[in-house]
Amino acid sequence: MKHFSIRPFEEGDIDFAHKLNMMEHWNDTRNDIKRIFSYEPNGCFIATINNEPAGHVFSINYGRLGWIGLLIVSPEHRRKGVGTLLLNKAKNCLLTNKAKTVRLEAEPTIADMYRKLGFFDEYDSLRFTGVSKKTKSSSNHYVKPLRKEDVAKLAEFDAEHFGANRIKVLRGLYQDNPQFCFVSHKESKVSGYIIHRETEDGYRIGPWVCNSENQQVAGELLMKCLESIGQNKKLYVGVPAPNKTAIQILQDLNFEQYSKSIRMYFGKKLETEQVDHVFAIGGPEKG
Repeated sequence: MKHFSIRPFEEGDIDFAHKLNMMEHWNDTRNDIKRIFSYEPNGCFIATINNEPAGHVFSINYGRLGWIGLLIVSPEHRRKGVGTLLLNKAKNCLLTNKAKTVRLEAEPTIADMYRKLGFFDEYDSLRFTGVSKKTKSSSNHYVKPLRKEDVAKLAEFDAEHFGANRIKVLRGLYQDNPQFCFVSHKESKVSGYIIHRETEDGYRIGPWVCNSENQQVAGELLMKCLESIGQNKKLYVGVPAPNKTAIQILQDLNFEQYSKSIRMYFGKKLETEQVDHVFAIGGPEKG
């Protein structure tokens, strides 16, 4: 008889998580997983069967908003309830720590599982891919590399649009990729920013947040990002479907949609997000 249990995720489990991640073609590097784990070590869990790892789930608490991601079960242990146990463990951990809303992004093929567990659809989250090409230097002198001392101010701007303060994520991304973080100012105030990072086979762009009334700034941020990547690199971008401006900018650069997930929530619907200002998500595992 097999013995199921769930225990806290440990740093020694990162190789197992990376193996499952690559199996699912989610493209996160080992360092990505290590960084995501560092955001909320007490909110990450691993399922074991007879003391052997069988799956994992990560969560991040942004205060009133919690996020669940990287829920993967080994193929040989699927359809046994392991995924449900992991999901409920992460969700209850967030709710116990005062989250009122729990969000995640679900693959369409398994969205019904989340619906049965009390999650509701919000909107589609689209996946685009493209190839970097030679670009002209940004004409907007307000687009500059992000400075370490400005990350806290950037987090305040981001919170107005994302709907919660995710400074620990922004600090982590900056710490690992300072050369890939850019910000635009208007009259000394942040008007937008973009961050990208290297994946196993290219680069993921996001988060990319900008005031929607200034499409030019959003485009120039992206151009600065592409300029720093160089030519002929594979690019990945996740875009909230309601942001039509972001979709148009990407399509004009010959990006193509290749898949989608469904943004879902449990508990109270988040009313503070300005989704038309979110041009690209940071990743389905953390928002």
